[in-house]
Amino acid sequence: MSQTKIISIIIIIFLTLIFIALSIFNQDFAIWLKLYWIDLLLAAIMAIIAALVIELVYKKAAGKSNLSKTTIAQKPRKLLAKLVLPDNKEFIINQYERTFGREDFVGLLVMDDLLFIGKNHFNLTRMDDGFYIEDLETKNGTTINGEQINSLGKIKLRNKDKINVANVLTIEYIEQETEY
Repeated sequence: MSQTKIISIIIIIFLTLIFIALSIFNQDFAIWLKLYWIDLLLAAIMAIIAALVIELVYKKAAGKSNLSKTTIAQKPRKLLAKLVLPDNKEFIINQYERTFGREDFVGLLVMDDLLFIGKNHFNLTRMDDGFYIEDLETKNGTTINGEQINSLGKIKLRNKDKINVANVLTIEYIEQETEY
């Protein structure tokens, strides 16, 4: 309940108690009250309506709070990402964190090339602003668009980045942003 409503209720209760006290202890007031009770009822109703209108005007005039003026609210978004392999097979990334390694590429590469890829080669992590890739300290490394990312930590991926895994496999990173 708003502060204005609470104050209005308190004032109405206070005035009602005054009218009751005056009608009990003052006979002239009791006679006056019997003659003009309809007028008093209408005045009370008008006072309540006036209080509600004043509150409505106040809310409209006050506008937004400082917090809502300085805070940017973004629409929720769902980031869909996929890794496109050379044979057009796709890995859909639907987890917040996913580790890729040798076993993920079985059947795509010959066994000799698979041995260059680490058992746990790179990690993809979803954060608020997109997906990040991290090489997991592998012997043959990972490159993004031709740049080595070994021991650089998490690197933000951009749409259509080329991920080269151990110099034996090139994967294209594709992202699509959708609203919930």
